[in-house]
Amino acid sequence: MRRFIGRLTSLEWLILFIWILGFAVYAMQPLSDPDTPWHIATGQYILQHHFVPTHDVFSWSSKGQPWITQEWLFEVVLAWLVNHLQFIGAWLLYAGIHGATVVALYRLGVIVTKDNRVIAAVLAGAGTFPAIDFWTLRPQIFSYFMFAVFLLILAKVRQGNFAVLWFVPLLIFVWANTHGSSSIGVVACLLEVAVSFIPSFGRFSQTRLPNGARWRLVVAPLAGMALGLLNPNGYKAYTYALLGTKQLMVNNIMEWHSPDFHTFDFKYGVLPYLIVVFIIILASKRRLPMREILFFGGSFAVTLVYQRFLPYMAIAAVPLLASVLSQWLVTLNYLRRWMQFVNVLLVAAVIGIFLGQTPQVRGNLNSHFSATAYPVAAVNYLKQHPVHRLLNSYAWGGYLIYEGIPTFVDGRTDVFMKNGVFSDYLALQNIWWNCPDLISEYHFDAVLFPPGSQIITYLTQDANWRVVYVDPNAEILEPAKSSKSQ
Repeated sequence: MRRFIGRLTSLEWLILFIWILGFAVYAMQPLSDPDTPWHIATGQYILQHHFVPTHDVFSWSSKGQPWITQEWLFEVVLAWLVNHLQFIGAWLLYAGIHGATVVALYRLGVIVTKDNRVIAAVLAGAGTFPAIDFWTLRPQIFSYFMFAVFLLILAKVRQGNFAVLWFVPLLIFVWANTHGSSSIGVVACLLEVAVSFIPSFGRFSQTRLPNGARWRLVVAPLAGMALGLLNPNGYKAYTYALLGTKQLMVNNIMEWHSPDFHTFDFKYGVLPYLIVVFIIILASKRRLPMREILFFGGSFAVTLVYQRFLPYMAIAAVPLLASVLSQWLVTLNYLRRWMQFVNVLLVAAVIGIFLGQTPQVRGNLNSHFSATAYPVAAVNYLKQHPVHRLLNSYAWGGYLIYEGIPTFVDGRTDVFMKNGVFSDYLALQNIWWNCPDLISEYHFDAVLFPPGSQIITYLTQDANWRVVYVDPNAEILEPAKSSKSQ
């Protein structure tokens, strides 16, 4: 009890409370990610039918096509929470995974800094803040958490704690059934072993492992990888990441693009963060740990190619910065009584502000979908005037799935790349030379896109199509021979 009270009055707990509860308030905002709705719908489908689909069940254009449901476990948990708690359930999962990631990074920082808890708390927050835009309610947030956990496990192994490796096979098994990035955990363990053979040189210090650590760090992840094959998709759970080599997807899906440092978030958020990180590393006179340099450098290089890896880079920076800043602000770990009293008041204020915001999470899930991110009103119209062959915006496919409307294309890009539908969608969306032929070939009975889209502009000038619904967010067109009206 005395230790708990001591922690409650400390500066590091104040920092952790501010960031964890601050993010929890941030997570209360309306859902807006394009893929969140279809993840919920998939989980609900699995709970209802008691099996994990391996073929498409949601679209009309690709129904029956192979579908690698490599995120099914996250989707089931999310759907179960939504079914029982509505938006509160989704929010608890969202904020809870983020909070657990911050705590894991904090424990990692404490180990690396040799108990400089204040720096550990600051770096734990810095491990998620630069990539805040990528922290949306999607299965990859569980992958971020697992990456932080594996870095923590490796730090404990270097201390001689081999018992934590017993958890590795189970963790990889869960990871393989939750997101297609579980190979990151395997690579992290094997890289730890490989780097330990590189001797110190220049400013870079060798990664030293206790006797017996190397073979354990090889056996544990390989056992986990074998156990991870027990999933609905078998070995495909590990090959899903190879989609990143598909140029068509890389060129057309934003998260697979290189970072654009002209955008506001990257220019004023990520870029200053990187500048600070590199200044700290270059200005430090301390020796730099080889493994941390390689983990951060490797993730930084991959992020420059695919911006979706930014969260991993921010997490990988935590142990590197912790090793460099371990002697900073040491005195702030031992505060005078008046400062402890101030911390208690501030923690109480943070908790009070947080509790004051919690009414925002009330209500059913549908009331928490952003009416500007999703075509909520337009979908209500479609539910009153059903269609069978809808051409929809890619970004809205997830919401259509959630509302039970078959899609032409949606965020499960791999499903639509195999049979050429995704290429056809690009041709239709961008009015390529074969667009008229594709419109005739697919026999669409409705088109749903944002007003001003190229396909909307094109069809409104075609006498064979007419507008039947329009609002500031969405527009619906149908063939002129249709008898439906707005």
